Amino acid sequence: MFLSTPAKIFHAAWLLSIVLAGCNLWRSNENSAVTFASEPKSEYPFSTREPDPFQAEIVIRTGENERRISIARSGNMRRMDFDPESDNHHAVLMTDKEYLLFFKRKVVEEHALATNATELYEPLTAPILNLRDYASFNEINRDGSVVEFSARLNDSANSEVLIFFDEAIGLPVKQEFYRIEGDERTLQYSVELRDFRREVDGAMFQIPSGFRRVGQGK
Repeated sequence: MFLSTPAKIFHAAWLLSIVLAGCNLWRSNENSAVTFASEPKSEYPFSTREPDPFQAEIVIRTGENERRISIARSGNMRRMDFDPESDNHHAVLMTDKEYLLFFKRKVVEEHALATNATELYEPLTAPILNLRDYASFNEINRDGSVVEFSARLNDSANSEVLIFFDEAIGLPVKQEFYRIEGDERTLQYSVELRDFRREVDGAMFQIPSGFRRVGQGK
């Protein structure tokens, strides 16, 4: 199941605003643009394939700022809630169709599901592993089921990424992005997977009561 054009814009704009808030590391030290993961690459020393079903929360921190995405998946049904419990709470719900939910106004836009992207792999957890140009990985620590890796981006000596992989759930659960200047190492931003659960309430994939439909896309 894949995002239609309206939902891709909806989704990408939110993620882009997060990445740009913490991308000084990549602007100052890298020439390549930030990209998001597609098909998991074999050179990763860990799995990036999502379980099914599952639900979790993605927390992205830049300095003192924190933003959240709640995600859920069950078979072909998916849901992504952006800025939950805030005035900006909005969501993408994919079931028989694709629905864009705006909670403050209690309205929903309906769109047909995309059918021309069957070869793409779009994991809901893409923001937890959103850079794919890693040159090397080194295991540096183990704490219970969590394995910590240090990774270099494009062989850069001016940046470092710490990746924390939880063997118990089979997913990366945190990334920390650092800028390195001489002996100084500065955290630019982090992405974390929290409150992971393997059970999903089917009610999450229903349009909430009281919502008004305001438009229909194709």
